[in-house]
Amino acid sequence: RLLWRQNAHRIEAEAIRDAVLSVSGKLNLQAGGPGFEDFQYQEAYAPIYTYITADKPELWRRSVYRYIVRTTPDQFLATLDCPDPANMTPARLTTTTPLQSLALYNNAFMLQQAQYFADRLVSEVGDEPPKQVQRAFLLAFGRLPATQEEQLAVRFIEQEGLFAFCRSVFNANEFVYVD
Repeated sequence: RLLWRQNAHRIEAEAIRDAVLSVSGKLNLQAGGPGFEDFQYQEAYAPIYTYITADKPELWRRSVYRYIVRTTPDQFLATLDCPDPANMTPARLTTTTPLQSLALYNNAFMLQQAQYFADRLVSEVGDEPPKQVQRAFLLAFGRLPATQEEQLAVRFIEQEGLFAFCRSVFNANEFVYVD
């Protein structure tokens, strides 16, 4: 009776990254073994860590296998409230800021994965927008679209393209929040 009043809960930054990889079809399911480094290390007066875009299968593993640099947090994950690894954090902060939407829409990793998602839709269901929308909703939201959602999404794909639609799906509240 009171469930409708429950506050929405955004999933953690690492889970968002993993969900994006899963939906785009690029999640590397290799379990165990050494972690992966999604940064370049440069020896200088003080070590310099430069994060790189995850663009190969070794970097598409689940976030639990990421090496964490305590002195240089990943800006994308930090924007999504990933805790600062240099400090003890008994509880994660959850904020809602415009920077989070911008990161989900414009980050190089997100743009690359949106293209992979669009490519996956074309390879699985072809070039018909209604089928692409249905498959995208199943993959991203675990449900079929309502009639009006499907009509609006098809119109959006016809006007803006499949890539723009996939970017928008990754930025949808239904994708990043647990109801």
